Amino acid sequence: MDSSDPGVHKALSAPARRALLATLTEASGPLDIEQLAGALDLHVTTVRHHLTAMVEAGLVEVRRAGPVTGRGRPRLRYAAAPAREQLAAYRALVEVLSLGYGADPAERSARAERAGRSWGGAAGDEQDQAGPILSDQVLAERVLAEAEGWGFGPELTAGGARVLLHNCPFQQNAESYPEVVCAVHQGMLDAIAERAGRPGGLILRPFSAPGVCSIDVARAEPAPPPAA
Repeated sequence: MDSSDPGVHKALSAPARRALLATLTEASGPLDIEQLAGALDLHVTTVRHHLTAMVEAGLVEVRRAGPVTGRGRPRLRYAAAPAREQLAAYRALVEVLSLGYGADPAERSARAERAGRSWGGAAGDEQDQAGPILSDQVLAERVLAEAEGWGFGPELTAGGARVLLHNCPFQQNAESYPEVVCAVHQGMLDAIAERAGRPGGLILRPFSAPGVCSIDVARAEPAPPPAA
């Protein structure tokens, strides 16, 4: 699949199609149209329309349910395309979105960081926001778990104050648009730090080594002594 194909962008632009792709990706096996329609509470005709666009874009594969017996059309099932194909499509979408953040690099970076912070704040748990201030080690472990969910291969250093990010799924985008991709990640880290009671406590250092980014955990300031 060519990641520059505009059909990929169009296929991923509709929320219903992204929901279909997520459902197929998480499914244990291929699903037919009726199953997908029921899972997403959509009409069968609507699902068929979306699937046609996604198949043409290379995001979804069509499989026959079995040999045809008697008259009628063969029953079709659908499955998400291999992960590498989906990743190419998402990289293309990231590139398109990056181009929409404005012409000025500083403006692009500020807008991207705000978007990352908003997303990270929305994803946070209210109880987490009201909880106690996290220690350096616990905060680093929290970042490690979050980074795994973002698709990185994170590694906690022996000292516990730095998380190394390997295998960035959007490295190609970050090399072309670091002011957008890396700023989004910094915004997400800002949200995590704020929920942990440690605003400014996480600092992303893009490309700190070949193919590796790092996240530094800023040391927590000791609590002031109680007033006499």
